[in-house]
Amino acid sequence: MKLKFLAALGIAATLYSCDDTTTGIGDFVANADEITAVAETYNVTTRTNLLDSIYSRTSSAYLGKYTDPEFGEYSAEFITQINCVEGQRFPDTFQGIEETTLELYYYNYYGDSLATLRVQVDTLNTAINDNGKDKQLYYTSFNPEDFYNKNAAPLAVKDYAAYNVATADSTKSAEDPYSITMSLGKDFCDYLTRKYEENDHKNFDDAHAFINNVLKGFYIHTTHGEGSVLYLSDIWLRMKVKYLTKGNVSGKVDSLVYMYVPFAASKEVFMSTRMQNSEKLKEFVKEDAPYTYLKTPAGLCTEVTLPLQTMYDELSKDTLNSITLSLTKMKSSNDGPFKMGVPSNLLLVRKSEMISFFENNKVADNITSFLASYDSSTNTYSFSKLNRLVSYIFSELRNEEKKDDDWDKILLIPVTTELDSENNVVSISHDMEVNSARLVRGTEENPLNIKVIITKPTQMK
Repeated sequence: MKLKFLAALGIAATLYSCDDTTTGIGDFVANADEITAVAETYNVTTRTNLLDSIYSRTSSAYLGKYTDPEFGEYSAEFITQINCVEGQRFPDTFQGIEETTLELYYYNYYGDSLATLRVQVDTLNTAINDNGKDKQLYYTSFNPEDFYNKNAAPLAVKDYAAYNVATADSTKSAEDPYSITMSLGKDFCDYLTRKYEENDHKNFDDAHAFINNVLKGFYIHTTHGEGSVLYLSDIWLRMKVKYLTKGNVSGKVDSLVYMYVPFAASKEVFMSTRMQNSEKLKEFVKEDAPYTYLKTPAGLCTEVTLPLQTMYDELSKDTLNSITLSLTKMKSSNDGPFKMGVPSNLLLVRKSEMISFFENNKVADNITSFLASYDSSTNTYSFSKLNRLVSYIFSELRNEEKKDDDWDKILLIPVTTELDSENNVVSISHDMEVNSARLVRGTEENPLNIKVIITKPTQMK
């Protein structure tokens, strides 16, 4: 059902502030035509869409397991390679690698700070060639058994708690990260020493040589316990190198000293997080569900069906000045002990373009993709320039382009953004932290509305 009414003169005076580029084919000459401004509403329906796997090419990693009373069990683990700077060399009097530690740093986590979990580190037996062509490497549904031998002895195992481990050092300040540090053992140190000494040190020439000839990478996962998920910001492989130097007394090269050499899991090498959600998430996509949901990571988003054919039949000859869609967040029904955050940003994108958007590292163009932030004062997410999207689709209809099954559907997906020094969005990726929101749903019986402001040139008599 559609409501139509003549807009007031005040709307006509301000409608051009709704969008800096009005769109449509209703061009007119101001001194020849009378401008009629009209506001209309159209019905839209919404439903919850399950994202069981998402593209997760980020420089962060996630680790842990948590069971939520509403959404069920969720776990996170990851594979990472370790970078080696070009031309890495130890002193000429190198005597060996005395100790090696793997260090996981994080500032934030979700869940019970005192819950005890066990992390296990395994080495990969396959060198992953990350040339950007195999997009499946970065989906959260990858199978770690494709890259490591589950029957081999682990390199390291350690019990940890999100808070206790980090606060063992009483000198830690609020700005310092939390950390988990694991010793990788003498055998691993001896192995690294041999690899450094062979082939004229060329195994440490760069990341490619190091990954293919020394260390293919790590699979890091929890094997026991649950209650928290860590948001890892930095991962370091730190080697304690021993070498000889001149003694202060003898003046001869006879004194043994040590130095620490860090190797990072950086953006230049491969990292991918695996995430698994409970089958319970499927309950939220039922046709009779009273709400729609946003749940991160790798969980639930909201799908919107727009009445595009009806709008085209009625509006294609008018100028679309503004189309606004607002979705209201309801109070959460989650009664778990740890409150989830609310997704800060939503990406609106055509359903058929969602995969290519993330795989090709696109940013919102305000034509077929848009960003909106959560407004806590109104409990809404609002998109106000959808006239550009609708006009773009109208042009497809005029050109009689083939419609796919999802041509009239858009997705609202929780995302995180990266800004440059001038606050321009330069990167958009799936929200990988634990957040959720429950939205008012639009159904055939109780639809949501989009608000449309158009202008029509009416020939003066």
